[in-house]
Amino acid sequence: MQYTARMSASRPSPLASPEPWNLVASGYVVENILSFETFAREALRLVPAQGDVLDVAAGPGSLALQAAATARSVQAIDFAPQMLDQLRARAAAANITNVEARVADGQALPFPADRFDAAYSMFGLIFFPDPGLGLRELVRVLRPGGRAVVASWPPFEKLPTLAAMFAAMKAEMPNSGIGDAPTVLGTPDDIRAVFSAAGFSSVDVQEHSIVAGMAPPEALWGSFSRGGAPAVLMRKRMGEPAFADLSKRIVARLEQTLGTEPVAVRLTALFGIGTR
Repeated sequence: MQYTARMSASRPSPLASPEPWNLVASGYVVENILSFETFAREALRLVPAQGDVLDVAAGPGSLALQAAATARSVQAIDFAPQMLDQLRARAAAANITNVEARVADGQALPFPADRFDAAYSMFGLIFFPDPGLGLRELVRVLRPGGRAVVASWPPFEKLPTLAAMFAAMKAEMPNSGIGDAPTVLGTPDDIRAVFSAAGFSSVDVQEHSIVAGMAPPEALWGSFSRGGAPAVLMRKRMGEPAFADLSKRIVARLEQTLGTEPVAVRLTALFGIGTR
């Protein structure tokens, strides 16, 4: 599970670099794709993909490959090459030919002004070092009247199962910075303010919740350790023996908080929608 990985504002987030996303690429598809495709469908319901479409921080294509069904063309960009390898493989398997994937920086889009009819960023722009710059770039490349959708996460109060997981991680790694900083674009007011400052008009915010499944704490952590970018990065840096020991301690804390029976993983996302 990718979900939130709020890092301390006093240090750069490791999730603002390609390394963790390259490391997690294959596990991300296995563990997360169904949930993220569900959120992508909601984004495409809010702003249908028509004409020329841009997907920023496209990952393995949870939105781009669905948008291809109705769009004339889809440009899918990401700074993690291995994520785009997953996208290309999935596009080929589905015989999708109108999606072009390229490595690029969402804060300096390699496209001219007025290029796209619609743009999306599903839980990616929120990790940019400068999300406001990412939004200004979306405004720049959209045609007049074009719309953008950016998905973000609310504070942990609306994500209780994940709150327990990140609390357990912080208890075991108190100096890691995990969970210290507020979520970027985490409230409707934040979204409206940042979108408006970037140059969007007619800004709207929609909330959408899903139940991603049910699992006991051990399985929840197992999924996150394979498909969550922060956990996969920790795993690499710590090595397998130390990470296995950490995992046992985190699962024990989760069982103290959540019990040992399966719990529902309820995910709530915010969708910021703006018009150029």
